[in-house]
Amino acid sequence: MTDFTLLEFVPDAIVIADQNGCIVYANRMTTQLFGYETSELVGQTVEMLLPARFRESHQRHRADYDHAPVPRPMGLGLNLWALRKGGDEFAAEISLSPLTIDSAHYAVAAIRDVTERKRVEEKALLYRKAQEEIRSRDEFISIASHELRTPVAAFQLQLQLLRRMAQRSKEDVPPMVSDRLAVLERQTRRVALLVAELLDLSRLRLGRLELKRESVDLSELAREVVSPFQEDRGANGGSTIEVVAPEPATGSFDRVRLEQVLTNLLANAVKFGEGKPIHIRVEGDRDTVRCSVADNGIGVALADQERIFSRFERAVPTQHFGGLGLGLYIASRIVEAHGGSIRLKSAPGAGSSFTVELPREPPAPARADPP
Repeated sequence: MTDFTLLEFVPDAIVIADQNGCIVYANRMTTQLFGYETSELVGQTVEMLLPARFRESHQRHRADYDHAPVPRPMGLGLNLWALRKGGDEFAAEISLSPLTIDSAHYAVAAIRDVTERKRVEEKALLYRKAQEEIRSRDEFISIASHELRTPVAAFQLQLQLLRRMAQRSKEDVPPMVSDRLAVLERQTRRVALLVAELLDLSRLRLGRLELKRESVDLSELAREVVSPFQEDRGANGGSTIEVVAPEPATGSFDRVRLEQVLTNLLANAVKFGEGKPIHIRVEGDRDTVRCSVADNGIGVALADQERIFSRFERAVPTQHFGGLGLGLYIASRIVEAHGGSIRLKSAPGAGSSFTVELPREPPAPARADPP
């Protein structure tokens, strides 16, 4: 038999079999991979290295290969399971090459354990499937939120119209009806906010949150946001709301988005403010404007202050306070999209103060490095 000493240093297991499928040579890596001594392999059929369920089909494939022997590289080779001496199976990749020595024909099999690679591939496949499922879910939420916005907005408009009519005809409308209209309007605003949060969550997940910048006075906007809370005692949770905005605070902002941020922060202050006074202050300097929303409520522990800006996170039990846990997450992303920041100063029992700081003008785009 030819000297195969060089094959002892090949990193793959190498098995050479004759036309009857009997092993005539196995290198050192084969004994390490399969757990057999060389003497236990030589003279046995190669099917001993395969689980029983593969042996019959392998014999047929081996016969076909003997009739038309062509090289099959590892990358294009056979993918199957191999069997160690102790009975353990492992995923294997096998390449085949024909070999002729003194008119005798042999098949050379290079065998590689690809268990870890298979595990990584399976994890990658599961990850891709999970990402696709998440994307499909986000698309569904986006579509559903869009569809819900129209009827909710129409409902809000009708309620506002009825409430104005009731205010103009107080002598003809029982107080109970006016109170019920106020409750319905307040609950509809809550539904609209939840729908908007779901829509924005899907936009953020899909990378579709866009800003429509225009000249906006943050002082004026703060007063507009506060107005419905001041008019409706049920909406402010019993808290008095003071706005201190002595000067215009104008910048290039997305008006709708900043209204959403302020509404979320104010609703947050009302929810956790325990009916105590709420203070809103708007100020600025040459380059930036700031708006703070402060309450005197339950406060937030230091350990929770970073976490509550994440999706679906709360610092309080869900059963005691409603909401999706998305308001602060979305508000922080909107502020960051403006190139700004949002900070929280709080302590348990000492209230909370959220401060939004925004550059008056959009940040300059990052310069590309020269080639």
